[in-house]
Amino acid sequence: MVNLRYHIVSIAAVFLALAIGLALGSTFVDSVLVSNLESRVDQLQADTEEAIDRRADAEAARDEAEAARDEALASVDAARSERFEVEDLVRPYLPQGRLSDTTTLIVAPESIDTGVVVAIRARLAATDTQLGGVLWLSDDLRLYDPEVRQRIAEAFSLAGDSRNAVRRALRFLVPQALLRPSEAGSSRALDADVNAISDAGALDGFSRGFLLAPRTRTALTLLRDLGLVTHDGTGAVALHLLGGEGLRLVVVTDAAAAGLNEDFVFDLLTVIADDGYPGSGVIVEVPALDAAGIGYGAVLERVRLDPLLAASFSSVDGVDTFSGDLALLVALEDLPEIRHFSLADPEHGLGPS
Repeated sequence: MVNLRYHIVSIAAVFLALAIGLALGSTFVDSVLVSNLESRVDQLQADTEEAIDRRADAEAARDEAEAARDEALASVDAARSERFEVEDLVRPYLPQGRLSDTTTLIVAPESIDTGVVVAIRARLAATDTQLGGVLWLSDDLRLYDPEVRQRIAEAFSLAGDSRNAVRRALRFLVPQALLRPSEAGSSRALDADVNAISDAGALDGFSRGFLLAPRTRTALTLLRDLGLVTHDGTGAVALHLLGGEGLRLVVVTDAAAAGLNEDFVFDLLTVIADDGYPGSGVIVEVPALDAAGIGYGAVLERVRLDPLLAASFSSVDGVDTFSGDLALLVALEDLPEIRHFSLADPEHGLGPS
């Protein structure tokens, strides 16, 4: 039989075990909990410090951006001020009211950058010259295609369609249509001129038997009908009405059109100069499309090395800059005086580029 002492000892042992278990358990849990809390505090402190660093970096970047913006605005203001000063300086010399008796026709190859030509046309529209539009030249005017030559010979009633014969005919008829429209397509053309240029009669049908032809039919309109030229005459003089001593030519070309320049454009300009009309145009060179800088300068070098062309036509490059844009207007105003402007020349004297 279990005595009382045994019960007391058993109860005491149970409570002692509970006390020891509570003590050990609380000690272990407290250690894990404290460790976990300390880890969280450390991570929170690290995150806070990182956030402070990021904020400092962002503030520094903002300050740099604001400084760069202020510098850019100051640069723009300075450039605007400088341009206004230059424009104020040159405005009295711009062709305002001094191109009123002229008609300006832009001549350009079809392969050229049309954006440049459109910009030049817009610039001319801001002056008081009468717009002649843009005459786009087909590369077929080089006359290497026999079918093209045959169509030209038939349209102009030429005696032959060899390259030399057709070329001689156009050398006579196109300048005549541009600068002597009263004679173009009529029997009033001088026989001596016809014979000298066309080998005595190659132009019989067009130049001598054309007295009753409609006034709307000219060498230029025939070339247009043949698809060899295209006239952008929106808001400009109609193609059949173009021409006369007040006509000013702006020939825009590039090095990529070298073949057309040699076979047609320079040939045409040479005849115009020989025909007694020097100082009737400006030659403008632009960079070749999709080949910026390749061959740039070759066109004007070719013009300036030719004694007749250099003495008969002004020349300008860099028309996409303020200086070149101004140079074109000055060159047009000064005609028939010949001026040659180039941004490569440090003495061009036309303000900032």
